[in-house]
Amino acid sequence: MGTPIRHFTATTEQGQVFTVNMERDFRYDPYRDFLVCTHCDWSPSLLTTRRILDMAGEHLAAAHGAGRGLAQQEDASFRKARLIMLPVVAVLLIGLLIFLNS
Repeated sequence: MGTPIRHFTATTEQGQVFTVNMERDFRYDPYRDFLVCTHCDWSPSLLTTRRILDMAGEHLAAAHGAGRGLAQQEDASFRKARLIMLPVVAVLLIGLLIFLNS
């Protein structure tokens, strides 16, 4: 559906790890987030941000029996892009302010 921006993982008692990805579709304004299980075809309809963690945890526990150690992690490429874009935008804004003041 979109680009994975966050991963929710949980483990079973046997140690098997299951993951639900939060994917963002950048084609819409405002951006739309979707949950997608990487192990089955589960993908609920549009969500509100306050229920995403609860829905991911409930699905992992109910469908896969993975109720232990629910954790979330931001996608590495999404985090890296944000770390690169923040200084670039800051430099551009400072340059624009200097240009407008002169």
